[in-house]
Amino acid sequence: MGLWGFYSGDINQDGVIDGLDYNDWENDNNNFAGGYFSTDINGDGIVDGLDFIYWEQNNNNFIGAVIP
Repeated sequence: MGLWGFYSGDINQDGVIDGLDYNDWENDNNNFAGGYFSTDINGDGIVDGLDFIYWEQNNNNFIGAVIP
């Protein structure tokens, strides 16, 4: 049986959680974005510091996609 999953924080969907994702999050955070946004990482309907926590943890762990 195979298992799979995904990490939160790859906002621009380029396969790597990095500073480019942070730039997108920061823009929406500074504009008080609310609703369905890719930058709303935790899915609570608001782009804020709670989303940053998920991005930061995965960025610090150098998370990226491994595709066969």
